Amino acid sequence: MRGGQNEYAPGIVEVVYQTPILFAHRGEAAGLVQRVQGDMRSEMDFSSDRIQIVSVPEGTEDAAIRQFEASGIVKSASRSALRHLESTTAATLNDPYFNGFTPANVPPLYTAASTPGQWDMHVICAANAWGYGNANSTGSTFAGALGGNVKLAIIDTGADLTHPDLANRTVFAESIIGGVPTIGIPAMHDNDGHGTDVAGIAAATGNNNFGFAGVAYAAPLMIFKVFPDPPSGGCAHGSTNPLCSANGSDVALAINAAVAQGARVISLSLGASTADPLEEAAVAQAIATGVVVVAASGNESGATLDFPARDPNVIAVGASSIDDSVPGAIGESVASYSNYDSTNSLLWGLVAPGGDPGTNDNDDLHWIENIYTSTPADGMNYCGLDKANQSGDCRVLIAGTSQATPHVSGAVALLLSVNGLLTPTTVKTTLCTTARNINNSKQGCGRLDVYRAMARAVNDLNP
Repeated sequence: MRGGQNEYAPGIVEVVYQTPILFAHRGEAAGLVQRVQGDMRSEMDFSSDRIQIVSVPEGTEDAAIRQFEASGIVKSASRSALRHLESTTAATLNDPYFNGFTPANVPPLYTAASTPGQWDMHVICAANAWGYGNANSTGSTFAGALGGNVKLAIIDTGADLTHPDLANRTVFAESIIGGVPTIGIPAMHDNDGHGTDVAGIAAATGNNNFGFAGVAYAAPLMIFKVFPDPPSGGCAHGSTNPLCSANGSDVALAINAAVAQGARVISLSLGASTADPLEEAAVAQAIATGVVVVAASGNESGATLDFPARDPNVIAVGASSIDDSVPGAIGESVASYSNYDSTNSLLWGLVAPGGDPGTNDNDDLHWIENIYTSTPADGMNYCGLDKANQSGDCRVLIAGTSQATPHVSGAVALLLSVNGLLTPTTVKTTLCTTARNINNSKQGCGRLDVYRAMARAVNDLNP
């Protein structure tokens, strides 16, 4: 919700039929679409229901819904809710590496206010989690500890696969805009940057002597583009330009496609306060089939979660941040913008690094640093020589629950890679019971600790 009003995709109506009734009245259903001057874009099955996505002339959506619901064969009809990216404004500074740069390349953060580095990965103890790929204390080696056998789906603005940290990692790519699917890498190229950044946090290739390391840095990626290309100049945070939003129905189609293509984890760094019935049905069906769905809690400083993070059994993710305001002391908190659920304060989800910058903030510890697209709509150059004097490392400083979410999505991929029998429920329980208490009432069950979660998943009693 922006400005206190529900937001819906222009010209899109979701029409729900009971499957036997639709099959028995196909002609009448087609006539309904013609009567509202519509075009049936897509159709999906959900248990005993079949849902059609219908495009109608803008401004006639409510009238079309009334005609559908008056027909006698339609179970329900509704508009498709818009979805927004859950990030704050991006800034460009020096490129960080997982190992950091002198003089800040020392534990525990490998980052300082003016020296780049991936403090976020060190805070969640990612390196220790990766250690399960080596011989552990019991002499066992978990070959999947880097996520290499778990398909991770990123549903976002696409991704720039020309970036060396994403090259040769994608096993499926699809664009779904306005109900129209287009399979293939060219269709889902990212001209915004958000999706590339999210993919990098979740799974940028590690141990390749270049750029960044993502949480599940060997996981096979599935990239879905559900946001249209942004307008010239890019999308400012909170923009109402239609080119800066995605349709909930497109998100639903992408979720279905990800499940059909074998995804085990779906990462959704998007949301809004308006529910979307089709999206909710797709999320529920994905979880019912054993797929873990992870979604951003939202950036409105609210006491309720955005959808789809609010949907049942989704792992909702808020943002944690570093407080270095006192010289010589480093603390953790929940980001000021991060949504939470005041009615379910301990169990709504968890938080993960998302940053919390102020205005014109040049403190590296207040941002999340990771990769970005080489073709941003805002026309800026994010691809100059990085701190290590390497080229091609397009990168950005950015913050939001969008950035927190892929930390958890990547962690889920790691957990499933060492214990494929985990269910969505046990994954959430594992993450929550191993999360760190950072003593904040908005932290949910705590701040992600991927090392302790991995120890629980492999039954290591002495992490």
